[in-house]
Amino acid sequence: VILVFGVIIYRPLPDKLAASTTSDRVTIHIFDPLARLFYYYPTRYLCPSADCRLQWMRKASALLKWIVGPSMDDNDPHLHMETTHWDGVKVRIYYPRDIAAAESDGAILYTHGGGFSIWDTKIYESLTRKLAQQMSTRLFVSIDYRLAPETPFPGAIDDCERVLEYIIAHGPQKFGIDPKKIVVMGDSAGGNLAAVISQRRTSRGSLPKILGQALLYPWLQMSDLQSPSYRYWNREMDKLTFLDPLTLAHFTLWYAGIDVQARPDFAQAMTEFRHYMDYSLLPGPFQDKLNCTDFPKLNSPIQELSDSLTPFLTDPDFAPLMQPDLSNLPPALVLTCEFDVLIDEGVIYAQRLKQAGVPTRWVHSEHGFHGMLSIHSRLDVAQ
Repeated sequence: VILVFGVIIYRPLPDKLAASTTSDRVTIHIFDPLARLFYYYPTRYLCPSADCRLQWMRKASALLKWIVGPSMDDNDPHLHMETTHWDGVKVRIYYPRDIAAAESDGAILYTHGGGFSIWDTKIYESLTRKLAQQMSTRLFVSIDYRLAPETPFPGAIDDCERVLEYIIAHGPQKFGIDPKKIVVMGDSAGGNLAAVISQRRTSRGSLPKILGQALLYPWLQMSDLQSPSYRYWNREMDKLTFLDPLTLAHFTLWYAGIDVQARPDFAQAMTEFRHYMDYSLLPGPFQDKLNCTDFPKLNSPIQELSDSLTPFLTDPDFAPLMQPDLSNLPPALVLTCEFDVLIDEGVIYAQRLKQAGVPTRWVHSEHGFHGMLSIHSRLDVAQ
């Protein structure tokens, strides 16, 4: 029975995926079928509605929390941590028990991923605690921003900016930080929020300026789900548990406040979108994944979907890749992963930042995959 079950659920993985060490390869071969069994298959085949899909994904987060590491208490000899509310926004904060021992008097503001709709600071506890320990700043803040669809765009942005303003106003007195040394950091949808915060603060001329932005496999646009990295995923990684185009379409619609429950055809139609991205900014190997002119045949467009989404897809606050002027933004670190539908937009954003004169470091993980930092405790490639 076990052998038959194994044959049914087994899916071959790309050769280079998590292949930096043997232990990583073994881990991913265990993680992928488990995640498909408890996450991908139920949401794709058992949930009859978008609401069911959302609730199942949120409940499956409990499994992820178990996978990413054992439960941890707040008893750390060197790091103080607590959950509190700043200006009405729930935050998880970390700071050295001996503030004077911190290597930097700066602060880091972390915005978690999860498609704006799932996950929270508890899921990220292992990662954010490790980052707080390693970076040794006087303050590290992980924001529990409100989630869509209950709180659609721009609710998450508002929450993040309120926390940022709170840090600027109260951080120097409470934690001894220098408000000119604040870095925003986020992964996936959190990378979107970090980029948006940086853009908005720059365009407004707000002071103090943000010191830097770290965008980890960021989700930066929703108007082109037929770029080479998306089509590579459709060809090579379909039915694996990693971030897929249909899930991204649902996340987009929920974040935009569009009633997916009433129009279940919208999400699938959105996976055929292709607009705006300039593939010429991609390095050759990224273009070569698929023939960039080899687009699939589109189904009949849904005009109502286009009319509903266009105001969001072209708004830089929603999709920061759409920002026409990237000059004067804070120095940036952009991390992309080989096995991720979001590679192309991350690479293009990094190239555009460089062209705009922004000091930018682009780091690409050839064995990495979307969300790998969430299970960093199990993977060498995520260290």
